[in-house]
Amino acid sequence: MKKLAILAVLACMVFGFAATASAVDLDAKGKFQFQMNIIDNSEFLSAKDGGQAEDDMRFYFRARAQFRFIANENLWGVLYTEYRTIYGTNGVNNGGINDGDDDLRVKNAYLQYRFPGTEILTTAGRINVNLPGAASDNMILGDADLDVFMLETPITDQIAIAGAFIRIQDLATNDSTTWAGDGVENDDELDAFYAALPITIDGISATPYFLYANIGKNTNALEGLQGPAPVAYNKNLGAWWLGTSFEMDMFDPIVFAADLAYGSVDADKKQNDRDGFFMDASLAYTGLDFVKPKLVFAYSTGEDDDSDNGSERMPIIDNNFAFGTSYFGGGAFTGNVDLDSQQQIGMWVLGLQLEDISFIEKLSHDINFLFIKGTNDADLIKNGRATAASGISADGTFLTDEDTAYEVDFTTRYQIYDELSAVVELAYVAVDFDDDTWKTSGLPGGVARGNGDEDPMLKCVVGLMYSF
Repeated sequence: MKKLAILAVLACMVFGFAATASAVDLDAKGKFQFQMNIIDNSEFLSAKDGGQAEDDMRFYFRARAQFRFIANENLWGVLYTEYRTIYGTNGVNNGGINDGDDDLRVKNAYLQYRFPGTEILTTAGRINVNLPGAASDNMILGDADLDVFMLETPITDQIAIAGAFIRIQDLATNDSTTWAGDGVENDDELDAFYAALPITIDGISATPYFLYANIGKNTNALEGLQGPAPVAYNKNLGAWWLGTSFEMDMFDPIVFAADLAYGSVDADKKQNDRDGFFMDASLAYTGLDFVKPKLVFAYSTGEDDDSDNGSERMPIIDNNFAFGTSYFGGGAFTGNVDLDSQQQIGMWVLGLQLEDISFIEKLSHDINFLFIKGTNDADLIKNGRATAASGISADGTFLTDEDTAYEVDFTTRYQIYDELSAVVELAYVAVDFDDDTWKTSGLPGGVARGNGDEDPMLKCVVGLMYSF
């Protein structure tokens, strides 16, 4: 009853605002979804073979609603709410409102306006941040709800410019010991400064971008920014990335897309340095009515066999790269398979995707075939140079050049109404670990891999999606 009362109050507030402010128009959109997840062997090791026991079947419901309060074409505000629950758990985290992972929260809230007489668009508040991505979503920072102040404006019909300040983390809490000047929690911020230059000409679009981050020495958001054997450091770190997205459809129905990025972390000790390269690409043919075939490829530099010289993987803040629906995430539903994305770098991927297969009206299918191989030197693990402090484990998220993974997934969509669809996602993912690499590693799960037991991950998700 408490949750229903909260929802009722929120609805009254939203529609009350619209009614009392007669000069404001209200625009609403959103997505409601219900699903049943059956996922087995999510770490590629069954309970009988030494893996963790799992809760294979779960039921989820998520409702997202975005309300846009429009004063005029140059001024508006956005309130984006999210309700989510796992059936039988009394909420995701048994909590209330705005505790982070609770069942009802404000996902985004921000205002936007154009300065009078100009095309300069200002955005201030909490928004969903996605760095540019064409072949896939961004590997560095994507699909993250963060606090932002951003300015963007067109320069010509073909070129625009954007710049933003993004506060990714601040650990200060509202009490007498930490609120004033962050108190004992000084240097706990992770701040990023972003600049981009979107370019669009006939048949080609690209968005070169630059990102710089100041990483406070007391922040805890480090797993994707540190090396395979990090040591204590006593000063703030600096990190930077240079990248671009690129898409070309001038030869339509042949469409090419690619993303390139290089990143580096400069630390006070060599062991904490990190730098590396990432690229992905896709080549699609869109000229057929019954299917859209696409070849996909990705490559990222991996670790060498020495941890004293830092890391050779590209640093990441919040990875949202995904091919397929399972190993890299990318599924249509919440609570889906999503391995530790902070470690899923240091690999190459080759795949074939058959999208929008349709022979019957309102019924369509997607099929994905992926081959994945690590680019991290196996000797780093064999020689015991990697530590669990870096997040590296034998759960299948960190692949060496002796390890491979395979994914086959099949998605079916039936359009019940224009706004309502039924979706079924099936997936099979197998990982072939090199036993000699992992059995003496001393890393979590490493000993279990030495038995030669790998169990495929199996997934079946069935659900309904209502989009409006």
